[in-house]
Amino acid sequence: MVRLVDIAKRANTSVTTVSIVLGNRPYNVMISDATRQAVLQAAQELGYAPDMAARRLRHHGSDHRTIVLAIAHPIDGRLSLISRIVAGAQRQLHAMREEVQASIGVIQLIVETYELGQLQQLRGLIEPYWFNGLLITNTSPEDDEYVEGLTPSVPIVLFQRETRHSSVTTDGEHVGRLATQHLVDLGHRRIGLIYPDAASQAQEQRIRGYHNVLQQAGLPLGPEVVALGRNWAEGAYMAMQRVLSSIASERPTAVFTTNDLLAIGAMRAIRDWGLRIPEHIAVVGCDDAEFAAYHDPPLTTVHLPIEDMAARATLMLLDMIRQRARVPMQESFPVHLVIRRSSGPPNGAEEPTL
Repeated sequence: MVRLVDIAKRANTSVTTVSIVLGNRPYNVMISDATRQAVLQAAQELGYAPDMAARRLRHHGSDHRTIVLAIAHPIDGRLSLISRIVAGAQRQLHAMREEVQASIGVIQLIVETYELGQLQQLRGLIEPYWFNGLLITNTSPEDDEYVEGLTPSVPIVLFQRETRHSSVTTDGEHVGRLATQHLVDLGHRRIGLIYPDAASQAQEQRIRGYHNVLQQAGLPLGPEVVALGRNWAEGAYMAMQRVLSSIASERPTAVFTTNDLLAIGAMRAIRDWGLRIPEHIAVVGCDDAEFAAYHDPPLTTVHLPIEDMAARATLMLLDMIRQRARVPMQESFPVHLVIRRSSGPPNGAEEPTL
């Protein structure tokens, strides 16, 4: 068992300093960043893993052991997505409630936020003092590069990513192919694309699927327009306005958006332009968010089993924490197209005069 005195000796500092750093407690003395990093590095090299359950027992006066699972989600406004992930995790924990009570005790589920591109600043990735397992969602390309070189301090599962770590994901290219092929099969020959700036790995895969279908069908690409900014619906609204500002004969008769929030923004722009969906422009999204079925018109989209993926990721984390599984565990989930009224064949409807 690694003691605080062992860490203090390796970091060349005092036991009091080690206790303050590892406990992350307020303190009146100044501890330099260099000393703090030396303590953390020494703790990691020596394999120090504090008993977080014991800490919580002392703090709460409980007889239960506590395991803390965290969901790391970027601050990007996608509340519809994180709510589905949390719902899936809670569903899994509810299904295991008897086993949890008998063999684990208490499981706390928390959400940690981080800025896109700044995943390295998330507490707990290299300091095993905050939670026992971590589900990481919606990373940027910069975050992906960081995490691929990371030796995490606790079990982690990545969401919607191809990675060397444990993961739950879908075939992103297949997602893009499903949506685009649906529009091609309806008879559309000018199919546009709207996607977010700083597109994630999953977004890039969907774009490739779109490209593949059009190339195989011998159809031209684009127009391809970027939705700028963190507010994806607003960014897609402005992007679609730019598309509609082009010569009418060059406008697409259909648009694929790489997620449903983008689709909502694009559809609002189409309506504000005085056009009808799908008579003038068909729209297909991706995710099958809860609001997709209740929009006007209801949105055709590719269904991603977000809740099932989150449930599986939760079970993966618990299995890794209890050392019941060999890592990495990687699972890809099937997707399917949900056809609603936002997509239809091009019918040559006359556009209104503005």
